[in-house]
Amino acid sequence: MISATVVGNIGRTPELRDTKGGRKMCKFSLASTNRSKNGEEPQTTWLDCMAFDETAEGIAGNLDKGMRVVATGSMWQETYEKRDGGEGSSLVFMVNDIGLTVRTRRNSPAPKQREPSGAPW
Repeated sequence: MISATVVGNIGRTPELRDTKGGRKMCKFSLASTNRSKNGEEPQTTWLDCMAFDETAEGIAGNLDKGMRVVATGSMWQETYEKRDGGEGSSLVFMVNDIGLTVRTRRNSPAPKQREPSGAPW
């Protein structure tokens, strides 16, 4: 298991569930694309993400598919049996902390304008 910080876009709407032990768990996917260099095609890595307890509730209540985030946590690789009987693998990311990035993508919609609050700051 390694510690990691990942910047990417939420690829699947976060789903909040209760575990058998009574804890809250949230599952979602995260797509992280490297910047292309020397004309190379960018490579996208998909991560299966999970979070527990307060972090899980915060993710499910505040984040959605397509949002660009920065997340920290622990990562490992799991193997599984594919439908065709072959072996597959996936990267699993246990998210400890997550937040929106302030940088926007070029082709993303403009951020929503907030109504003036009347506050002097």
